[in-house]
Amino acid sequence: MPASQIESAWCVASQRSSHVREISSALKLPEYVARALINRGVRDADSAVAYLKPSSHQLEDPFAFRHMERAVDRILKAIKGGEKILIQGDYDVDGSTSAAMLVNLFRLFDVEAGVSIPSRAEEGYGLNERIIRDAAKAGVKLLITCDNGTTANNEIALANELGIDTIITDHHTVGETLPEALAIMNPHIEGETVRFHDLCGAGVAFKLAWAVLQKSSNGSSLDEPFKDFLAGAQSLVALASIADVVPLTGENRVLTTQGLRLMPDSPNPGIRALMESTGLDRVPTGTDVGFKLAPRLNAGGRLGRETLAMELLTARSYGEAMDIARQMESLNRERQGVDRALTKLAEEMVNADVTFESDRVLVLGHEDFHPGVVGIVAARISRRFNKPAVLVAMQGASGRGSGRSIPGFHLYNALNECSGLMARFGGHAQAAGLEITRENLGELRRAVNEIADKHIMQADYATPTLDIDAAVPLASLDVAGVKILEALEPFGHGNTEPVFMADDVEVVAPPRVVGRGTGHLSLMVRQNHTPAPSGPRDLFDNPPPAVAQSGSFKAIGFGMGARVGELKRGDHVRIAYTPKISTFRGPAEVELELKDLRV
Repeated sequence: MPASQIESAWCVASQRSSHVREISSALKLPEYVARALINRGVRDADSAVAYLKPSSHQLEDPFAFRHMERAVDRILKAIKGGEKILIQGDYDVDGSTSAAMLVNLFRLFDVEAGVSIPSRAEEGYGLNERIIRDAAKAGVKLLITCDNGTTANNEIALANELGIDTIITDHHTVGETLPEALAIMNPHIEGETVRFHDLCGAGVAFKLAWAVLQKSSNGSSLDEPFKDFLAGAQSLVALASIADVVPLTGENRVLTTQGLRLMPDSPNPGIRALMESTGLDRVPTGTDVGFKLAPRLNAGGRLGRETLAMELLTARSYGEAMDIARQMESLNRERQGVDRALTKLAEEMVNADVTFESDRVLVLGHEDFHPGVVGIVAARISRRFNKPAVLVAMQGASGRGSGRSIPGFHLYNALNECSGLMARFGGHAQAAGLEITRENLGELRRAVNEIADKHIMQADYATPTLDIDAAVPLASLDVAGVKILEALEPFGHGNTEPVFMADDVEVVAPPRVVGRGTGHLSLMVRQNHTPAPSGPRDLFDNPPPAVAQSGSFKAIGFGMGARVGELKRGDHVRIAYTPKISTFRGPAEVELELKDLRV
């Protein structure tokens, strides 16, 4: 069945009424906000406040990493001794923001560190022998990796042999043995002493930078340049956390929330230019990062300009940054065209071959796949068919590919079980990269599907689920309550946007299709229910509303234009929706973003 015809199964969460009342009463929140908080792990009023108002006080000391002290000492020694330093980054958002962060850190100490970003098409991810040997010839004495290095055992051994000390900052899955680096900061290492284990690469680099500033300040408060640096650095972590799809919980939620808030007035000219180029003049949301900012930062790495994002984020002036941002804008438009063409090709390949219907994991290879775009296309194919997808750009006898998974299936572990078929691979639960020969591609498809068969028992595996926080009558919604709900931002992996359900909703005007392409479904709806009492909102200092919004609600279903024929005025439907605040053409009011509907 084509992906567009797959109907989601609705999964409605339940919460103990006493638990809901406890949080709602203690903080004077609408019950639907309390239910959404409970679904995100909140257990009492104190943890609800911490969730709604994340603070830097919730961050663990950076020296909690077991190797942090030796890493900081070695960096300060290199700065004092005038040693040559090389930062090894990567071409994606996480690797680029991490590298840029450390470049900017060393500039605070009047040190110009070198940077190496590998070629995606020619070298692939991470360290390689060429980088190490070039560094040794250039006189580099300290190498710091960003978002890579945990599995680079041979390359680190070569660096040791050539007299280069290595500090690894990474978050990727750990191999059977660790490289013999001077220091390794990776929260996934067995025995690591940090409490929070889900930082992205930029988050780990941030902890290293923070520790360097702490120790160089000898316990006194940080001066203004150091504070400005940390403000810009938190915004880099926010971009990387959302783009790299790490869980937006715990320390990630703190760093991402604060980083987004700081972006409009960031001391980093590259961040301000990026915002300007996308027309953002407010605090970005997680959706803004995922669909506007991150694709532009990734565009250079996907189309042969791997250093472009790092150059933007290390620009010394706003004018220089804007020139780079304009180049990114052009490359992103080019990338979008390639993306659309390859997504269509991949869909046609799946729909044309009936053997893919029984596959739990889609493995596709083609000469026309672009190595810089296969990750995006794999994500689209995975979402449309609700299956993990691995796409390989074949070039001659071998190819490089990327995979994206679905919740509940650990893609890296599955690939690890058939690691002998690949020349290289790496990644984590939801995303992975690999290199493989043409002759082994078919065998990989067979092997990874056998592994999936062992781990996935559901017969109805191809049915996507829509997680719903609670059944909430439309009359319970008001502007003040929905504004509090927005405090759950930023939304993303681990902190999904709240979705509610309403029954017996009447369509009160003829449905319309708006927008370009397949279009969006536009409805006016109402539901005759008695409003729930709202009460004061002391937590956010909001006055109690006089009444809940009455009458009809505008509803928009993005990409749902094809369903307009299912509906007519007077129909009664069940809807899954997210409430939003709209100020378009008048005072603030609640609108509904449709996620699904049932006639």
